[in-house]
Amino acid sequence: MNMNKKYIPVFLIGFFLVLYAFRLIDSFLLRTDQWPIGELFTHKIIGIALLIAVVLFLRLKWADIGFKWNLFGRGALTGIAIAAPAYITAYVVEIIITTIQGKSPSLQFYGTAYNILGNTELSGGIGIILIIIIGNIINVTMENAVFSGVMISVAEKRHSFFIANGFYSSFLFGLWRSIMPLRNFVDGDQSLTGAALSALLLFGSSFLFSIQLEMQFKQANSSLWDGMVVHFINNASVNLIHVACADGTDSNPTMRIAIAQTIMFIVITVRRFGWKKQPTK
Repeated sequence: MNMNKKYIPVFLIGFFLVLYAFRLIDSFLLRTDQWPIGELFTHKIIGIALLIAVVLFLRLKWADIGFKWNLFGRGALTGIAIAAPAYITAYVVEIIITTIQGKSPSLQFYGTAYNILGNTELSGGIGIILIIIIGNIINVTMENAVFSGVMISVAEKRHSFFIANGFYSSFLFGLWRSIMPLRNFVDGDQSLTGAALSALLLFGSSFLFSIQLEMQFKQANSSLWDGMVVHFINNASVNLIHVACADGTDSNPTMRIAIAQTIMFIVITVRRFGWKKQPTK
């Protein structure tokens, strides 16, 4: 790596701040999530370009930050095996609860733009679904490569995995994901108290989700594919698979996401720190 280790903290925090500045511009000025595509995508494309620049500047190989193509198949299958059962369970629990409440729930498949105040249905049929899928691929590629690949791999040159994961990856990812309540407050859609509570909730859930992704990154021999597939299923399910009932669609998506992420966190933690088979004498 082409950098003195003592400059690593300044470099990584500076890299994050540049990315965050483009996210602010996209969120408050361009507002591309309010376009027909329904997704903040400009800063993510710029983020991929900046990621390429960082890899070249540090003279890293793509495998150094987790793009290990020889592990792609195994990583994708592992990610599916972790995320799919967790989300199936979460949807089943939500349907059972809403059925008990007498709301006659049903699963529906269509595209929406995610918003903490409620998803917005997007028109466009199969076209918008393909756009959502492509947008989520861009999203998980950029975010996992930055917060798992670069932040963990480079920070570990100077710090322990505990610090690299807890601060450079998960804390910064929590800040990254908790921006929308601020825009809601500026737009008058949320009170200061409501926006602060929403931001705190988003920060906490994103922090824990990032901890999970980084444990996957280490379990997978510093490969991104496991975490990227889990991240994709997490996001795509919110955008595409909905529970409709008597009082509206997706009346309690937070519960569903919390159930799924809790299951995944337990599974991954057990894999990471669980019991090991004792060697035979």
